[in-house]
Amino acid sequence: MPRLVGKRSNKGAIYTGVFLVLAIAVAGTLEYVGAIDLIPDFGKSTRLAAPVNPPVNPQ
Repeated sequence: MPRLVGKRSNKGAIYTGVFLVLAIAVAGTLEYVGAIDLIPDFGKSTRLAAPVNPPVNPQ
């Protein structure tokens, strides 16, 4: 479909759409691997890093 004479293209909407899709993909990946926990019980059952126990200081 030909453009109207003098009408500018709206590339800002395209860039915004691409940014939103990438942001959702990154957030979904981080949620799945366990880096963030926005949705309970979603993703892998193992975390990226095990919880760190404080060192025991026997005295």
